[in-house]
Amino acid sequence: MKLSKKQKWLIAGSAVLIVIVGVAGVSSMLSGLSNSARPVSVATVSEGNLVQELDYSGTVMSEETKVYFAPVAGQIETVDVAPGDVVNAGDSLLTYNLEDLERQSEEAELQAKAEGYGIDATMSTINKAQTDHIEAVRNYDEAMQYVNHYSACLEEANRQYNEAMAVKTEYDTLKATVDQYKIQQAENETPNPELANLITQGEVRLNELSARMAQYDFAALEGAVAVCSNDLNEYKALAQQYKAEKVDDPSLASQKAQQSTLREINNLTKEHAAENLETAKNGMHADFAGVVTEVDAVAGQTAAEGMQMFVLQSTDNLKVSVNVTKYDLAQIGVGQKAVITINGQVYEGTVSKINGMAQVNTTGAATVTADIHIDNPDDNIYLGIEAKVKVESASEENVLLVPVACVNYDTKGAFCYVVEDGILVRRDVEAGISSDTQIQIISGLKAGDQVVSEVTMDLVEGMEVTPMPEE
Repeated sequence: MKLSKKQKWLIAGSAVLIVIVGVAGVSSMLSGLSNSARPVSVATVSEGNLVQELDYSGTVMSEETKVYFAPVAGQIETVDVAPGDVVNAGDSLLTYNLEDLERQSEEAELQAKAEGYGIDATMSTINKAQTDHIEAVRNYDEAMQYVNHYSACLEEANRQYNEAMAVKTEYDTLKATVDQYKIQQAENETPNPELANLITQGEVRLNELSARMAQYDFAALEGAVAVCSNDLNEYKALAQQYKAEKVDDPSLASQKAQQSTLREINNLTKEHAAENLETAKNGMHADFAGVVTEVDAVAGQTAAEGMQMFVLQSTDNLKVSVNVTKYDLAQIGVGQKAVITINGQVYEGTVSKINGMAQVNTTGAATVTADIHIDNPDDNIYLGIEAKVKVESASEENVLLVPVACVNYDTKGAFCYVVEDGILVRRDVEAGISSDTQIQIISGLKAGDQVVSEVTMDLVEGMEVTPMPEE
């Protein structure tokens, strides 16, 4: 950029030199100056403020783009926009034909109701089976309590009955023996003392056994044994029955979960059809003000859900996209201010984004895309139109300034020719930022120095010169 500006100055300086030389010749003759002094155009080193700008051309684009997709599957009734149409937020983009969607919603509702009946019946069967299982468990536990009770009852009744029967058996056996002894004693001509003793002992024991037998109610004991035995057998049979009934079916829980899931799917299908109908009734509307740049929807077609319908680009949030070369990357940054010119109108801007990846343009050069946000857009800006951008890349205040043409470059670096007491002197300088016309001098010059603004091949350090200040 600097070389191109310098070239412009050199071309302009050459034209000015022709005039200056002529004037200088006349002045020399009039003033009697020495013909050996070479007239040179000079500029005076001054102090001031400087702004460095980067110039670009770019294209106006939207910062907010939305692609609209079909929210439901259905036939399109009307398409209300065409490519290039300007819309406001809320404007209609398309409407749906509701006939098929209304029918689908009704069918889904009826289908859900019909399947719901089947689910209810299955759930009723499952619930009954689970209730029966719980009841069988309770009955089994209760029956087992009775089994345990009557087992203990029978055991005790048998114990008492067997004890009574043992006394009776002993009594009957002993009585038969004593009676036999008595018969034998009666048959003896002489009483047998030994038999008499046995008979006496037997009768004593019989009296004891008789007294004990009087304590037992043999009929009651027999009845208790019979009752306990019958009740025990009855509850054993019931326990076996309930045991079979209480066997848990592990699939019942899964079946119940399955039916619950089917009911949920059923409801979702019905709700989805109803929601699709409601969505279709609302149609499609613009979410923000902008320009419709693409229209894929066609009236009368049956659009699949998710099919691309429109592309809408905002006209409230605009930018200029420019290509930055590698030479300017170090000077441009996000947040820098810019001046944007579009169709002769000037707008303020801000560098909002610098792409992280370079792309090769048509000339083969690698450039990086930068976005310049337009701070104050209006209705006079159109998407896709060309724009000129000046980015303020740097600024300095109260610095030494000279025209760009005054600074020259060779293998040693930057330098200027300064006129000191009529003698041409080379000064090595350190240059800073520059604009189209001026460049900052960081070191090597001071305010008031006269610097040659047009350097030609015949200028040599040490030669006598006559300074010709530029107007």
